[in-house]
Amino acid sequence: MKSIKGQGQANCPNGCEPFDAEFWTLIRGDQDTELKAALLGGELNLLRCPECETFFYHDRNFIYFDPSIELLALVSPKADKKDFDKIKTQMQKDFKLLKDNMTSLSIDYDPFYLAGLEELKAMLEYEEHITQESEVIAAYAAEKGYKIAALKRYGARLKGYPFYIPVDGGDYNAASVLSAAREILKINPSWHLLTALEKDLKAGKPLPEKI
Repeated sequence: MKSIKGQGQANCPNGCEPFDAEFWTLIRGDQDTELKAALLGGELNLLRCPECETFFYHDRNFIYFDPSIELLALVSPKADKKDFDKIKTQMQKDFKLLKDNMTSLSIDYDPFYLAGLEELKAMLEYEEHITQESEVIAAYAAEKGYKIAALKRYGARLKGYPFYIPVDGGDYNAASVLSAAREILKINPSWHLLTALEKDLKAGKPLPEKI
């Protein structure tokens, strides 16, 4: 499935005559880097009224999808946070229909429901931060001779764990991961993602699922 552009009526916030416009309804973040850049730059679905020349965002809900990192978000650009529960209920129904038509993609994780473009932008920026920190941890761990396990992104994201974690020895178990995490944290105790994993494993919480 590729990114999808729709057509429909746009309503200027200044009460001008409605006009026809094009807007994106599905963005494949793993395929269309230009669209992702437009989103991060605040240009996605930005329209200009032909009558008063005011710029505004189209208010149609859209989907951001990147299966390569198990990230699916349903976004309501102009959602009023007070009424978002109602909007979210409708979005959940929309997702059920979407999932029924995307069986070939094997979506076995839940979407995020976001109220506004800023929430999605913040999520993607934080995703980049997590990825960078995870790659640094993996590089240090590999340099120290540890094996690296890649975690399933969705679960790691929810738990606040790094996407790549060190393993001491050949077996992937809590003891081997905890041992390696403790040693790597001696290099830099401020790696909060690895600290969260170390703390949870120490408390006896389940080992995260790896790819």
